[in-house]
Amino acid sequence: MRSAQKSPPTVATKLLVPLPARHLIERGRLYDVLDEGVTHGVVLLSAPAGAGKTVLLSSWIAARQLPGPPCWLSLDADDNDPVRLLDDLLSALRRPASGPLEALVAPTGASTERFLALLVNALTELHAPLVLVLDEVHELTSPRATAALDYLVRHAPPQLRIVIAGRADPPLHIERLRAGGALTQLRITDLAFNREETATLCGQLELPISEQELEALWVHTEGWPAAVCMAALSLREHPEPARFLADFAGTDRAVADYLIAEVLARLPAPTREFMLHTCVVDAVSPELADALTGGEGGTLPLAELERMGAPVQPTAVDGRWYRYHPLFGELLRAHLRHAHPEQIPALHRRAARWYAEQREAMPAIRHALAGEDWEQAGCLIAEHWLELFLHGGAAAMRGPLAQLPPAVVAADPRLAAALAGTRLQEGDLGDAERLLALARESRKPPRELLTAVALRHARLRVQPDDAARLAEELNDVAHRHTHRCRTALRGFALCDLGATLLWSGADVGAAVAHLDEALALVSEHGYELIALDCLAQLAMVHVLRGELTRGEQLSARATELAERHGWCGEPAAAAAHLAAGTCAYRRGEFERAEGLLARAVGAADAAEPPVRLAVSLMQAYALAAAGERSAVAGALKLGAIRSELADGVPAPPFLERVLDAAEPRVLIAAGEVERARATLAAALQRTPDSVALLVRQASLELHDGEPELARASLARAHARAAEQTPPPSPGTVLEGWVLRAVAEHGCGETRAAFEALDRALALAEREPFRDAFLLSGPAVRDLLELQAREGTAHPALLEVLLDGVGEVTAHGGALSEPLTEREQRILRYLPTMLTNAEIGAEVFVSLNTVKTHLRSIYRKLDANGRADAVEKARRLGLLPAGIKRPRVVQRV
Repeated sequence: MRSAQKSPPTVATKLLVPLPARHLIERGRLYDVLDEGVTHGVVLLSAPAGAGKTVLLSSWIAARQLPGPPCWLSLDADDNDPVRLLDDLLSALRRPASGPLEALVAPTGASTERFLALLVNALTELHAPLVLVLDEVHELTSPRATAALDYLVRHAPPQLRIVIAGRADPPLHIERLRAGGALTQLRITDLAFNREETATLCGQLELPISEQELEALWVHTEGWPAAVCMAALSLREHPEPARFLADFAGTDRAVADYLIAEVLARLPAPTREFMLHTCVVDAVSPELADALTGGEGGTLPLAELERMGAPVQPTAVDGRWYRYHPLFGELLRAHLRHAHPEQIPALHRRAARWYAEQREAMPAIRHALAGEDWEQAGCLIAEHWLELFLHGGAAAMRGPLAQLPPAVVAADPRLAAALAGTRLQEGDLGDAERLLALARESRKPPRELLTAVALRHARLRVQPDDAARLAEELNDVAHRHTHRCRTALRGFALCDLGATLLWSGADVGAAVAHLDEALALVSEHGYELIALDCLAQLAMVHVLRGELTRGEQLSARATELAERHGWCGEPAAAAAHLAAGTCAYRRGEFERAEGLLARAVGAADAAEPPVRLAVSLMQAYALAAAGERSAVAGALKLGAIRSELADGVPAPPFLERVLDAAEPRVLIAAGEVERARATLAAALQRTPDSVALLVRQASLELHDGEPELARASLARAHARAAEQTPPPSPGTVLEGWVLRAVAEHGCGETRAAFEALDRALALAEREPFRDAFLLSGPAVRDLLELQAREGTAHPALLEVLLDGVGEVTAHGGALSEPLTEREQRILRYLPTMLTNAEIGAEVFVSLNTVKTHLRSIYRKLDANGRADAVEKARRLGLLPAGIKRPRVVQRV
């Protein structure tokens, strides 16, 4: 009989807590989880290589006050000998503890169970708890070693808090702990860096990286700590960070070497083969795995992958779907292309058939195309395009449709109709018409699909009669379908008909009725792209009627839908951006309006031509508000609109009327007064009783210094407004009263001027029209100042307007550097007799702060003192001529 021999002593470094990483990220959110976990039971960190398990635990020990002293043991292959394992365990536990553990002697033979019982009993005699950290637990593979560890975990007394870390789940019986809530788990998704932690690491590495590049780094790596570090270190020396991040993948040399050495090489050959067959899909379930591999029982390999430490993670609560980490998936696909390129088309075709059986259209189409199964891809696209279109998924079909060979499209009228719909979404009406004709030539045209695409074509051509006929036809066809599909088709028909009636100007009242009905129908069943379209069109109706508050509400709802689904660039969002930009302009938020209208430009390219023209028109208004140089660009936009109208681009009458009124305003702002005069005269010849044109004529007469002529023009305008049905926009009427106040004041009729201005203020109380006050020049500002002193029934609004007029004037003046809001306030007190200290008391700042602002004001105005600054500010229109800004008096 062989005599048992004593194990060699434990290597001391296995018992040392690793030193904190050089670039340590404080991870308080994970420290909190560990604190809570060791208080109530066992903690398990199970994640692939490079997830930062060891770094996290060592930094946690250094940063936090643990329930007891830490006992660290880094396991290795030698610990598969249970005797060696128990010797190492005892050595780790003895480092901080004494007493009962000192009497124990590690076993020298096979009698490990007796020793484990003695060890547990000794631990129960401790007066304070110990925290045992077992790192690299995946090194334990022998049944006897894992059985010994399992015994210790199951029988651990409260004095022993256990933390286990490894690349795979240890084969322990921990279900009881999990069921009893005594197991805390941290996996790859928990250990991944979040955006803030990624940013902190880049900051510690002193990387010259932009916010966009940081976001790209985090997205590509999904916060996998090892990948983040490798990419970040590579970035330090790379001359083009943006290009590096765009190309960064699992095939990057450093990442690939790491994954091969630390992950792939450690997995059995059958497991690697399983992963190569399943890496062609985004996520894999047991059933899909069986379809791809031709085997059975895919559940076991998937669960084993996670347990063995591969970079996979469940994507659903039930744990049936798994996905590979993107970098690891890219590496697997690269291996597949190198080792088995002939298998790739077959794998994609198997995936396509499986997804098609599950009625998962988009992944089925994607894999059929990847497998170059054109016939199956064409059938899937033809069958599902209309459904995807109604649900807002047709944009994702543009790429797949473009991949189909022309012969496949020509052979199936459904595909021709679907491709025509895609062309319409891209704004290519010419090719869409060719494809529609091709679909119609078929003996059995796809009626629902063809009618829906033809209706959208009529909408984009702004053909109300055709739209009405096709909407009725689609409604008839819809009755053959299920209630849900019938609702979607009817909602689509009503929405497109309503939009066509609106932008043709044929019947705005009927348009609203159709859009309201469509919105109610599609909202009930969640067809959100159609709902977005309805909301956007209705928002424009309310904005055109001058109902800004309601228009803003509807456009905000539409924009929220667009942003939530990534549809901001879709044609359906164009009217929403246009409505929001128009409301912002009317509110006097001119810079914000420019931004919103810029968002509308791209979306409007494939929308109805009148929408695109309306966006350009509003951009011209916003540019004119920014100053003379910008107004020149605005005038060019209006000229381009005129050219398009001359070429036959359809536009409703109301849009042409708005254009007639816009041109003189923009031209005056651009300094082209004579051209504005000629343009206005031509427009008045066409529509002599237009309220908007009469208001524009009055503004030109005031510009010429003819207040009496302006007063007469405005009297005609307001008389015409009172009898017009439907009434003109409240914004036009309000601007008329603002100009009339200026005209009356210019004629010496101060009381009449105050009455006119009060009528404008009353209208501005109902809806937030501010642009007329802010853009009408120093004369309006002077009147507002006088009205404030005289007393008003609208004190809060008047205060807002006075501040707004100052801001617009300051930013729209000839200063190379605009005055800040605080500088504008201080500037208004300079014409007074107040001392600097008294000005500080008025604006609630110290004397030194006032002096600092004064130096800045003098520098920006190029003034050599207070009097010079006042004179130059008045010349620039930054101060009213001789009027002190008073406090607003409320009229009782």
